[in-house]
Amino acid sequence: MPIKLHDYRRAAAITFLSLPLGLRAERQYHAMPKLSVQSILNPLPSLSIIIPARNEAINLPKLLPSLKSCNYPGPLEIIVVDDNSTDETAGIAKSFEVKVISLNTMVEGCLGKPYACHQGAKAAQGDWLLFTDADTIHTPNGLASAVTHAIEHRLAGLSLFVHQECKSYLDRLALMTAFAGLFAGKDPTEATLNGQYILLKRDVYWKSGGFEVVCDQPMEDLAMGENLRRLGYNIPTLRGESAASVYMYDNARHVWHGMSRIGSGTMKWSGAWSIVTALFITALMSPLIVLTGVLTGKLRGRWLPTTWVTVTITMIPWAKRYGSWKYALLAPIGGLVIQIAALSGLIKRLIGHKYIWKDRRV
Repeated sequence: MPIKLHDYRRAAAITFLSLPLGLRAERQYHAMPKLSVQSILNPLPSLSIIIPARNEAINLPKLLPSLKSCNYPGPLEIIVVDDNSTDETAGIAKSFEVKVISLNTMVEGCLGKPYACHQGAKAAQGDWLLFTDADTIHTPNGLASAVTHAIEHRLAGLSLFVHQECKSYLDRLALMTAFAGLFAGKDPTEATLNGQYILLKRDVYWKSGGFEVVCDQPMEDLAMGENLRRLGYNIPTLRGESAASVYMYDNARHVWHGMSRIGSGTMKWSGAWSIVTALFITALMSPLIVLTGVLTGKLRGRWLPTTWVTVTITMIPWAKRYGSWKYALLAPIGGLVIQIAALSGLIKRLIGHKYIWKDRRV
């Protein structure tokens, strides 16, 4: 069915929604408390760091040295849970002289990451438990700052939104667009945890049931955050770019699978707010529809620079966070990637199709 003139005009009009929604994304981002401490407490209680690791032979040589060089004034334990890896994950972890738990089976009904996290928690001895991903790198004072902040603010735990590192133009465009969209549609009352960095008191973990009660959830961090909120625990998510960084994706295939999983999975936990995210992403990609309208003679040429500049201005703050304001010029392409990936992920969920992640269906 050919696209009619009013469809192109509607697409052009939708573009202008990116400005107020982009402003909302900025407000939500800056409303997130920032991890900040005046001075680190000394001594600090014992801390167990639990790392679920499946086929992480590439990442562990970067993660583990960063953890072992941290300035933590208290007992520190590092546990790598080798989740049925098919590479040298276990051997590399052992070479760094950390505790390694090797899982050789899967429990029916449980997904790999939450199950691995729970097995790590069962072996941990610390008063505080930190669950962190294998693709993170931690700064020297990050651990101590996070635990100090939690103690000084009398928190049951906290989660950090860490600095996002990128390896290619594709993941830079995808991530800056995806996170802008998530913050545009963020529910201010939502108990959102970031699975890359979750710090909890040991007793809170066990009283809440921990990852065991959400072991069947693909978005286990969001499910766990909702469970903790329901039980009355105060577990805020903070801006913690100074504490750690993360490389989320290694290649284009991982970017696509990751965006499909996140784009469709968050809808379950965001509810009606996911409509705002979808509307924002649609507004960002609309200049591409306008471009089609101009090329086919259905729209006047002036619409293209007007809509493209609107989206560029909207995305400049997020583009700067991912390297340069110039990436905002390509925001419509990022919006298209996120839109298609999320739609693909949603369709897969509706028909019961699972993803391939780390050579495993999830």
